[in-house]
Amino acid sequence: MQKITDYNAFEIVTSIKNREISALEVANAFLERCKSIGEKLNTWITLDEDKIIFRANEIDKLIKNGKNPGDLCGIPVGIKDLIDMENFPTTSGSLIEKDNIAKFDSTIVSKLKNAGANIFGKLNLHEFAFGPTGLNPHYGDQKNPWNPEHMTGGSSGGSGNSVVTSQVAISIGSDTGGSIRIPSSLCGSYGLKPTLGLVSKFRCMPLSWSLDTFGPLSMSIEDCALFMSVTAGFDQNDPYSIHSNHMNFISKLKKNELNKTKIGHARSFYEKNTDKQIVSRIDEIMQQISKLGIEIIEIELPDLNLAYDACTSIMVSEAASVHEKRMRYYADKYDPQVIERIKPGFFVPATTYIQSQRFRREWSQKVTDEIFTKVDAILAPTTPIASPLRNEHSVFLNGKERQTRGLLISLTRLWNFYGGPSVSMPIGKTKEGLPYGAQLMGPILGDDKLLGIAYSLQQEKICKAERISKLQ
Repeated sequence: MQKITDYNAFEIVTSIKNREISALEVANAFLERCKSIGEKLNTWITLDEDKIIFRANEIDKLIKNGKNPGDLCGIPVGIKDLIDMENFPTTSGSLIEKDNIAKFDSTIVSKLKNAGANIFGKLNLHEFAFGPTGLNPHYGDQKNPWNPEHMTGGSSGGSGNSVVTSQVAISIGSDTGGSIRIPSSLCGSYGLKPTLGLVSKFRCMPLSWSLDTFGPLSMSIEDCALFMSVTAGFDQNDPYSIHSNHMNFISKLKKNELNKTKIGHARSFYEKNTDKQIVSRIDEIMQQISKLGIEIIEIELPDLNLAYDACTSIMVSEAASVHEKRMRYYADKYDPQVIERIKPGFFVPATTYIQSQRFRREWSQKVTDEIFTKVDAILAPTTPIASPLRNEHSVFLNGKERQTRGLLISLTRLWNFYGGPSVSMPIGKTKEGLPYGAQLMGPILGDDKLLGIAYSLQQEKICKAERISKLQ
């Protein structure tokens, strides 16, 4: 018999609404894993058992009275601790903000609550979301569930290890340069970075406001679509928010016609600086999807070096602006490695920042015109390596020593610069048993189509997420 903690979010909702299980049974089953596994992996910063049980009873009462609690009825959800939830601290993974109690819900939390979700608490992260490793000296390193000596990836490390170990069914991360997709790849889940502005950032701690996005990690593409169906939509309180009324995330999943789908393969984008085992697996996938009737088209992404440099200028400039006052008074309380990443932003000339944003608009239009008139999505690895050891600051890759941090973000941050959606999918494991992922990158506002393609690959078992019952 299937355990409750093996249910995907869709199955949980159906089972609760059909009164096959109660929201309280669901809450207790997932909460038991939070308490037995979460501490070992440093998953949580705040976990409130009393509120979890209260919320479950509240949902069961609505069901008993014949009322519909919502599309996320009783689903255990974890939120990255950058997101405000009323009466909870929003620490941002920092000691500086540990007493920052939110007075109001963020738009994301408000929508989740209105849809009937049971929000378990706040997930651990890289301090201020500024790092791809998941290492945090204040609240503990987030640990990879397949081998706790290895990295989860970041900055949404708690979001990554929570879903793979069935502590929650859906977790929410933020993604400025890959912070949803990197832990998704290294931990073995699905992870969606939506189109910029599709999910509100109101009352969420920024890192780089023109690059930040918020989205789901889960063990199925259906659950990513379910999250988007509830949270996507215009929010007048978020200056980056955009309208998405034409999208129907759930119905588009099963309407994808593979024989009309075209996938772009940008080999030069990743091959030289990616582990040969991962390159080989991508080649296998290309062969597999071509047998499904998908047309593969070789493409070249334009002006890669310029795009990377412009993206860096924007990210560090905006991060420096966000942290200027804190660093004047509390520099000694920051993780030194986070300080190291913020400081260059103070020395980027205003003209460089402005020109970078100008080039970004031109480059994004060029990609849309030259690439997405030919293909529906681009396939590449999510990360060029599987999870490094937590104390490994550099690795040897294809005969060269490379900085771990730079490698982890090398294939993801370009899509924050572009602004379109990208979904990471688990595609295999190393001989040591560590997962790695591939990402599909789509055009701006192509999120529903992208999830549909990913769903087809999931159904064909080309990508597959695997839960962990017990830690090693």
